[in-house]
Amino acid sequence: MAVIQQKSKNLGSYPYASVILGTTVALIALGGLSMLIIAILNFADMVKENVEVQIMLDNGLEQEEIDKIKQTIASKPYVKLLNGKPDIIFKHKDEAAKELIKNLQEDFIALLGENPLRNSFLIHVKSNYHSREQLSKIKQELEQVEGIFEVVYAQEFSEQVNKNVATVSFVLLGFALFMMIIVVILIHNTIKLALFSQRFIIRTMQLVGATASFIQKPFLRTAFIQGLLSGIIAFSLLYLAIPYLNIDYIQIEKLYTPFQLLLVGIMLIVLGVLISVFSSYRAVNRYLAMNLDELY
Repeated sequence: MAVIQQKSKNLGSYPYASVILGTTVALIALGGLSMLIIAILNFADMVKENVEVQIMLDNGLEQEEIDKIKQTIASKPYVKLLNGKPDIIFKHKDEAAKELIKNLQEDFIALLGENPLRNSFLIHVKSNYHSREQLSKIKQELEQVEGIFEVVYAQEFSEQVNKNVATVSFVLLGFALFMMIIVVILIHNTIKLALFSQRFIIRTMQLVGATASFIQKPFLRTAFIQGLLSGIIAFSLLYLAIPYLNIDYIQIEKLYTPFQLLLVGIMLIVLGVLISVFSSYRAVNRYLAMNLDELY
């Protein structure tokens, strides 16, 4: 038994640094891709929620009626919240006319003799209500409210955004699956090569009567620690790199919620541990099953 314990302590020749480095690099690649997918989806949601829905009102409404319509709109579950309050802006028809004159660089009121525009509310709809069917339903629902003349939104733009997001998501998810397979193979091969240097220690322990579970235990414990450290290091490096990835007006750190970042960190740590332990288990059993000639 003393010989077995001494051999178990001889795991110092195991290439810890190279295994942790190889595992960390593989996890960084997978984590970076995962964060890219999250960023694209969140950015698409931001684009959707920036699309204005204009609710034009009937002419001749009293202020009390306008306020009542605003309360009705604010109670709808699809209205985006801004600082905890419904994102609703009232635009007077005179203000809208000034903006239109500025854009057209022509005084259409002087030509027509009156302002043909209407008072309106501008709202932003939550990203999960931006399907064609849901936007159409919102339009029909609001136009049934007394005092609302018409609801207008950029339907084609919303549909194009949804189509592009679906295409990009499909491609990235496919690539993520491919990357997952590559990461598993890389970590597995890294650990298998590392354990190659330990094959004679494994055989010696086996020859002096150690059970398979006893032999596996120190290697699996080592694999657990290495996977844990690799996951923590990989996520830490990715997290620290986020502020340096800003592009012009796009602040990358604002594309993630703390919960999403936490999920990525947990994913990397769990994958690092599971793949490392599984690969070590497979490699140790492989060397346990080899005969002496195959070990050489």
